[in-house]
Amino acid sequence: MTNNQTSVPTEEFARQIGPWLSARLPGLPPVAIAELSEPAQGFSSRTILFTARWNDGKRDVERPLVARVQRDVAVPMLADVFHQCRVMQAVTANSAVNVPKINYVEDDPTIVGAPFFIMERLYGRVPPDFPSYHQQGWLAELAPAQRTRLWWNGIEEMARLHQIDWRCFPFLEDAAATPPDAVFYLDQFLGNWFDWARDGRTHPVISEALAYLKAHAPPPTTSGLVWNDARLGNTMYGADSVAVVSLLDFEVATLGPPEIDLAHWVYLDEVFSENFGVPRIDGLPRDAEAVAGFERIYHRAMPQFSFYMAVAALKILILSVRSYGNDKDTGAPAPLPDFLLARLTHYLGEFKAGR
Repeated sequence: MTNNQTSVPTEEFARQIGPWLSARLPGLPPVAIAELSEPAQGFSSRTILFTARWNDGKRDVERPLVARVQRDVAVPMLADVFHQCRVMQAVTANSAVNVPKINYVEDDPTIVGAPFFIMERLYGRVPPDFPSYHQQGWLAELAPAQRTRLWWNGIEEMARLHQIDWRCFPFLEDAAATPPDAVFYLDQFLGNWFDWARDGRTHPVISEALAYLKAHAPPPTTSGLVWNDARLGNTMYGADSVAVVSLLDFEVATLGPPEIDLAHWVYLDEVFSENFGVPRIDGLPRDAEAVAGFERIYHRAMPQFSFYMAVAALKILILSVRSYGNDKDTGAPAPLPDFLLARLTHYLGEFKAGR
């Protein structure tokens, strides 16, 4: 597959989606589409924001909605827009975790040029990636104590996500007969992504790190959904508080131990500060403070957390090997030389040293 976008332009989407929605409403009322916009984001799908308006025979109805439209993408792990749709539906069906509710699903590519689903539109604030929330924006303007509460609120919402039984996601099991552990994750996600990313080339450092982590994985603890992009930038908070409105973007969700998401959350804090040469803002836990909080929230010890930090560092290094984006302009500054490789070496060293 390629990165070419084959679905219709945004304006054409507006003309086609109104009649499509009308056909799914009682009485087939005409549906007007307004306030249409398409943020330059998302890898597996286009994100189109719009408001649908109609009269149900008794009153005027206005529904703010979000459409996720399939992209033609290069990386196989991002090739199915309904992957995240199924994940979000399963989360909603089996928990009270805050994720957007799915309203409509359409697999016929002739409607707007590609399959799509439509979900409710939520409102709140999301910490920006570019420029980094460590550098500027509403999060950087909060008091350190507010940042700390916000950070932990995100972890607590994620903990509820991890409480869902892994068997509630049968489409992610890949025939797993036992609770998926770290080796399952390293094989089914990281290994597959690396096979695609290296594109026939050799990367001894990555290959050796992947083999070492698979051979020395900690004993299984608990298993569940791995969000796989757990970070502040995928968490929506209330406009006037630090309460979590929603967890976002389950494009590459899979299964495994919760520590994979927790380590990714911590590691991405480093990426969006130190990797870009931006001073880290106060109030965001890390290292022993973070692990102690995780153990309190998850009610168990996490003695080999450095293993999962090494997994997170390896994941981001693998993602940097080959471009898989949608040509969006992030405006990100150039990373410091060898940062990702240095962090992988650091966390592998900590794990080998038993820290």
